[in-house]
Amino acid sequence: MRSKLTAIYKGFARLSENRKLATKPNSSKDGYCQPHMNELPVPCGPWDPWYRKKQSFYMKHFAFGLAWWLFSFFMAIYTDSIYLNWSPPRFPAPPSDMVEECDDSDT
Repeated sequence: MRSKLTAIYKGFARLSENRKLATKPNSSKDGYCQPHMNELPVPCGPWDPWYRKKQSFYMKHFAFGLAWWLFSFFMAIYTDSIYLNWSPPRFPAPPSDMVEECDDSDT
């Protein structure tokens, strides 16, 4: 238990020491320099071929996905797996002997 507490204490001491060193300007001891815009990666070469290649990849996936969805949708309708109520059902009405006549007379 004591060794764990000592390790934690040393870790915090090291952090506070690093902060003190980082705040001193022009210190040769710390070896730390502030981040600068010159350290950012700079693209080399034209971006258009890379962009067109990526867009063609995405467009192929989109076209394949759309074609697969249309095929699946057509097959679901063709096999009567789903019914979208675009028109009345195709099955016929019940036979006339099963339909009861309504009597609207008041007697």
